Amino acid sequence: ILLLLIGSSLSLSTQAAVELPKSINHEGVELNLNGQGTRTMFFVKIYESGLYLNSANSSAEEVIYQDSAMAILLEVTSSMLTADSMKKAINDGFVKSTNDNTQPIVDQISQFMATLYDAVAVNDVFEFIYLPESGVHVLKNSEHLDAVAGLDFKKAFFGIWLSGNPVQKSLKKAMLGS
Repeated sequence: ILLLLIGSSLSLSTQAAVELPKSINHEGVELNLNGQGTRTMFFVKIYESGLYLNSANSSAEEVIYQDSAMAILLEVTSSMLTADSMKKAINDGFVKSTNDNTQPIVDQISQFMATLYDAVAVNDVFEFIYLPESGVHVLKNSEHLDAVAGLDFKKAFFGIWLSGNPVQKSLKKAMLGS
């Protein structure tokens, strides 16, 4: 019986905390879930995140450099994630994903950070949808907050999760579907 209980708890811990939608649609562009994973800190599940693409791709470099529609959806699962901690984590992520060279996109980063002014609560859903003609659209709970233009900004932003120095290696792997 003990082995059965241990086996059950192991299988539960590997399941996704939240079931993300299999596809999302923004401005008539349909994107499919490529992979999803859980951001954890100190054994606490902070958020569930999914990468949405036109077609499946497990190459982080290709996804980062592609100038095509794609999205990252993030659903908050812990009250540990606040507006301030999210801003700090994303800012640190930009530094890591650009190898400490944020200067070329400093204005876009400021514009993006301005969208993160409201309190963050459990079950909030953020959608970061890149459309080549208009940039990274920022939505919170389906409300469109802003769009930040520029392919270089998009590369740095997606690099937070997918670069060689991602926020969490296991999350990167999961989002790439591998």
